[in-house]
Amino acid sequence: MAALFADFPEDEKRDSVTFSVAHTIVMIKMFSIIVNKKNIKKLISDIIAVCESHEEESLMNEKYKVMKINVIAYFFTCYSSAACFVFEGLRKMYEGNHFVTVVTYYPAFEDNSAMATATRFITTIILFIMLMAMIISVDGFTMVILIMFKYKLITLRNYFDKLRKDTEILHQSSDPQLAVNHLVNGLIKGIIMHKELLRILKEIDKAFGTVVALQLCQSSGGAVSLLLGIALSDQLTLVAIMKIIFFVVALFFLLGLFLCNAGEITYQASLLSESIFYCGWHTCSLENSRGRNIRRIVLHACIQAQRPLVMKAFKMIELTYGTFLWVLRGTYSVFALFYAQNK
Repeated sequence: MAALFADFPEDEKRDSVTFSVAHTIVMIKMFSIIVNKKNIKKLISDIIAVCESHEEESLMNEKYKVMKINVIAYFFTCYSSAACFVFEGLRKMYEGNHFVTVVTYYPAFEDNSAMATATRFITTIILFIMLMAMIISVDGFTMVILIMFKYKLITLRNYFDKLRKDTEILHQSSDPQLAVNHLVNGLIKGIIMHKELLRILKEIDKAFGTVVALQLCQSSGGAVSLLLGIALSDQLTLVAIMKIIFFVVALFFLLGLFLCNAGEITYQASLLSESIFYCGWHTCSLENSRGRNIRRIVLHACIQAQRPLVMKAFKMIELTYGTFLWVLRGTYSVFALFYAQNK
């Protein structure tokens, strides 16, 4: 309502448009998670259960560390951006104007009553609460799921590597037939886990695809409008410029976390076929039917693992490292085009 109907000065009008777009997208992301709540609960249960018995403590500690670094870094970026809005509001208040962070339809710009001042402070508190809800229940949640899935793929690769080592030990120290049986049973178990991971990735795409796709739009579109605000305005203070820059950094930082973690899934999945191929099938004899079957099982498993495992936004845009760089270059190109036209 502030962006569409209210009468504000240029800087507050710009902030109202920025917040109206950003908050609308955040709420849509939240509702998309709520709508899929039942499926997400099952997804979490499934992603925990798959490969669970083969997880190594050192790898799980590494996974926890990566999760913590990602979420804390995003938390710091978001609240640094919000702090800049608070500092800008305090600067205006110090200069004799009113305090404001989130520009709302009420109070009006000219209203400096106690009720209006209290409303402006309350909306700031609501902003900080909304940021926490956004980090925990949507963006951080999505990041954690992507990281968990990445480490499930690493666990599966380690499983096939361990299968090869165990098969070689059995082949050298025991009956070769025992090694063949161990390898066949292990291969079948690994293929079942791989099939389950492929199914889970489809569920992740359904549950969190909207979140990533909307972030792609918000980061690229929002950054262009914010950067144009800096480039085309001659009256921005240093704090106001820092406020916009931190906002842009927060948008691209989150997009980078999403796309790079999704790209890491694609990369780890691409290494899986090599781990399957070197599972130890070459040590098995062709003299029995099980030894001959191993080669067919390995062949089919490698073919399955070589299919690119790529998440997509809007079922079109691949979520990879390359897409992140493409968005950065594209955003700058659009910004440069609009800037040149307005000049």
